[in-house]
Amino acid sequence: MPVAITKASGLKEDFDIKKLINSLIRSGAPADEAGAIAREVEQQILPATRTRDIYRRAKRLLRKYNHASGMRYSLKKAIFSLGPSGYPFEKYFGKILSRHGYAVETGRIVQGFCVQHEIDVIARNNDAWSFIECKYHRDAGKATDVKIALYVQARFQDIQKAAEKYPVNGMIFSDGWLVTNTRCTTDAIQYAECVGLRIVSWRYPEKNSLERLIEEKRLYPVTVLHSVRRSMLDTLFRADIVLAQDIADMELETFIRSSGLDEHTARLLKEEADAVCPCTPP
Repeated sequence: MPVAITKASGLKEDFDIKKLINSLIRSGAPADEAGAIAREVEQQILPATRTRDIYRRAKRLLRKYNHASGMRYSLKKAIFSLGPSGYPFEKYFGKILSRHGYAVETGRIVQGFCVQHEIDVIARNNDAWSFIECKYHRDAGKATDVKIALYVQARFQDIQKAAEKYPVNGMIFSDGWLVTNTRCTTDAIQYAECVGLRIVSWRYPEKNSLERLIEEKRLYPVTVLHSVRRSMLDTLFRADIVLAQDIADMELETFIRSSGLDEHTARLLKEEADAVCPCTPP
């Protein structure tokens, strides 16, 4: 009989060992190790066990098998650790798009038809400009609802109307995006699909969800590294070091100089980043 577990939202669902195995494989664990870990975790699950407890057990076991994979499996928690405000998440998502070939600008003020707007991320792919609003949640159980989608679409339409009437440097937005680090409600997705608003969230859309964009090129935030402390984050972000890959791409001396960290701390972070991102992604 399947065991009912409790999700972060408080909803119940049957434990699915295949989901756990797939998440372990995405983090870099070989299929045989992922299966062995998942089966060991399954034996410890009781009715109403929380998904976060299952995640912790799997992570603990994964770190015994492979330290770097254990860090990558911390992805969702690492995103929540970016900081209490949404600003680091905006920078982080801008970095993700940049590594996917977009030209990116963050925090730009743009005149709409009715009012001014500060746009979280502007992304350009060839001649197509995208307006991107990032919604960051500190609570894993907090879904982004339809009110947020309505708000983002209204801002996009105001900016799009102004750009069409008074184009500036050819910048006419072709689409609007809502990006969030948690899930979106069914109503939010239904509305977005109806009006053409693009959503990038946790587990949605299936082939271009937030975690897929990250895992495809190993674009993990620096908070995935075990030796990163909250006190270091402002220093790293000011130096535009947001991705673990940013550290992996630098020589140690360059990283020490750019980050302003002491040599011992910088060396630890560099070793961990090199393990998580062993080569520059294509």
